[in-house]
Amino acid sequence: MQNQHNLPFPCFYFRPRFYAVLQVSLFLTSALLFPLSLSADLSTPKSGIAATVEKPTQDSTCKIIYAGFVGALETSNHKGSGVVQIRDTLRGVNYPDVCANSFIPVSWISARDWILTHFPSHPDQLTPAELQVVPRVIMVGHSTGGWAMLSVARDLRNKKIPVELTVQIDSVGFTDYIIPSNVSFGAIFHAPDALMFMTTKNVRLEDPIHSKIIANVLVRHASHLSITRDPRIRQLVMDSIATLRQQIAAPH
Repeated sequence: MQNQHNLPFPCFYFRPRFYAVLQVSLFLTSALLFPLSLSADLSTPKSGIAATVEKPTQDSTCKIIYAGFVGALETSNHKGSGVVQIRDTLRGVNYPDVCANSFIPVSWISARDWILTHFPSHPDQLTPAELQVVPRVIMVGHSTGGWAMLSVARDLRNKKIPVELTVQIDSVGFTDYIIPSNVSFGAIFHAPDALMFMTTKNVRLEDPIHSKIIANVLVRHASHLSITRDPRIRQLVMDSIATLRQQIAAPH
């Protein structure tokens, strides 16, 4: 997995700045209401995205999992989001071994549960034999989706489930600056945009021995939305998938 830090590619796509500010406002509101939403997630069935999460049944065809998290004011199928565009590519015929999905930030529990459907359902720590065959997890999060992504990563850490790669894109949140210890590689891309004084630009490792920051990239001439389409992000994800495929195919 190589760092694409030095590949210049300016993105010239701008949207009104108030859109980005509204994303943060929505995130702050969600943070205040989070205890109530968590209680609802644990006690009542939901419609929409949450309703798509089925009972844990491990799918042996999924060797790699991609979970993307869009910004707060986007839908999980927003075609202008690079997070969704990567998802759509990974749903193509060239990636039959990849299961890809995308989520809005407040549905991060649904994202976690969807990932867990691809893992053994027993409550114990995964055995070395199980770790050899379970899917490898890649996650990408934009704006408040970066906070959501790391929330999922922390829950997976508590279940001793490893994450191969997390990518934060102009990340916004209160707890999005520490990469959990179960993440092998972390990357962060940020832009000098309307939220430049609120977005996370540097991250720390919870466990520097087992985790590594492979990219910290300032994407010049990008807006809070267009940064998701920077080709270095897509390339990083695709290179990671190619590397994981080689590792999975190698004899153990």
